[in-house]
Amino acid sequence: MRYFAKTDFWKSGGPIYLFLGGEGEASPNFLNTGIMYELAKETNGAMYASEHRYYGKSMPVQGTSVENFKYLSVYQALEDNAHLLRIIKLNPIFYKSKIIVIGGSYAGNLAAWMRLLYPELVYAAIASSAPVLAKKDFYEYLETVNEVYGKYGTDDCLNEINQRFIQYETMFETADGIEKLKEEENICNDVDMSIPENKQLFFLDKASKFMSNTQYGTITVIKDHCAKLNENPKELNIYGPSFYRDTARCYNYDFNYMINQTYKNQMTAYACWLYQTCTTFGYFQSTSSRKQPFTNNVPVEFYVKMCTSTFGSKFNDNFIEDGIELVNKMFGGLRPNVTKVVFVNGDMDPWSKLSVLKNISSETPAIFIPRSSHCRDLFSNREGDHEELKEARKNIKDLIKNWIGAEE
Repeated sequence: MRYFAKTDFWKSGGPIYLFLGGEGEASPNFLNTGIMYELAKETNGAMYASEHRYYGKSMPVQGTSVENFKYLSVYQALEDNAHLLRIIKLNPIFYKSKIIVIGGSYAGNLAAWMRLLYPELVYAAIASSAPVLAKKDFYEYLETVNEVYGKYGTDDCLNEINQRFIQYETMFETADGIEKLKEEENICNDVDMSIPENKQLFFLDKASKFMSNTQYGTITVIKDHCAKLNENPKELNIYGPSFYRDTARCYNYDFNYMINQTYKNQMTAYACWLYQTCTTFGYFQSTSSRKQPFTNNVPVEFYVKMCTSTFGSKFNDNFIEDGIELVNKMFGGLRPNVTKVVFVNGDMDPWSKLSVLKNISSETPAIFIPRSSHCRDLFSNREGDHEELKEARKNIKDLIKNWIGAEE
């Protein structure tokens, strides 16, 4: 298990901060900036950042068979971090140090659940943008995209998006329409777009820019995107880099090719996170709701087929639902039985729909930030940040200082 450490600010009795790694390679960046860095500086704390098993260089097994994924679970990851903290606490200088864990997104779940499972070890936690409710059909994701573009975009933006997606849908209804679509969208000639999964992959890719802008963007990003769409509807056509085939200079929306080349038997971060969604969380961002502009062409079944095609037939609906039921039962879903955990979310973030948005108790507060996106609170103040975001960061730090009894 790889981790990073920085103790420049630490003084005797100061706290220990652990920034939990999530579904990607760990980075020492949060030891040099961000809310953990500021807290450590202001409270004489030691800083650590951990890497999640199977991501980055923290590989418990070698080889790329599906069998080797069996050690990849949230339960193992939680115990990994508990073990790391126990090792750190063996150092006599940290005997009196209180431990605060911090995480964003999936790692925000880990932060809250570390406090739940190991209260004797973890004193407090910051759970930023943490989707603690596992859910198979996460239709609320695209509903939030709809809300954000409707609220912060230009007047006719949602209609423009919807009309273009309806046009795609209409073109898929005939062989001539598909051929025209392939020409307009520069789809590779050898890709059969009459296959349902290929069509679904196309629609998901076309929606992905709007999803990314909503999850990570700002009001300015949304307005600018809408302005471009209004000026030129074909602006929608330029997005599709995930499936660009450089050798043929075209877009390859072949579902089976994606499974065989991108996921199957490859321990990439993408494959690992797919495994975790198939076994534990779901989080399948479907178009099943009518409250979104992208038409209903990405069903939950598309994601289930990704699971079975990549990992085997046992990873079916019932298997996925059992994993979701287990994790929600174990950790409490939206009502985790924890104290000294602050849940932080932004109103632009689709993942907030699966997070804690209201105070559970006086010692389990929720902070909801207007005009803010995914995990923005974890960064230091920067140019362009609005006052509500800056105030939220201050409130988070004040809560932690108050809980650990740090002197101002």
